[in-house]
Amino acid sequence: MPELCEFDLRFYGYKKWILKKKYSYKVNNRIIEVPENFITDLASIPKIFQNIFEPAGENYTRGAVIHDYLYSKDCKYIDISRKEADKIFLEIMKERGVPFWKRHLIYKAVKFFGWIFFRKE
Repeated sequence: MPELCEFDLRFYGYKKWILKKKYSYKVNNRIIEVPENFITDLASIPKIFQNIFEPAGENYTRGAVIHDYLYSKDCKYIDISRKEADKIFLEIMKERGVPFWKRHLIYKAVKFFGWIFFRKE
């Protein structure tokens, strides 16, 4: 299993969740570690689409946390590009059983709109 430790994510406030323990995941022969107390908004889904793609989707929440961290200005993996971060998210969604159509729609959305958020506050 690519998950290397327990996933402990808790509601933090309006549209925010906090990782209560460091979270490690092995993907594409690389271990990604998201630090304890990392705050995420999970999947940034426009409200109009939230009846199809909820922000805290059961099978893509872990990928969304990792993706948000890789996009954050505090990410220690500065050698991971936005394109690589998006592909890591896609791979995690595949591993976690997100249906093909759903993971590819989400992937296309982050590819198209991700530049707005990459390594910014």
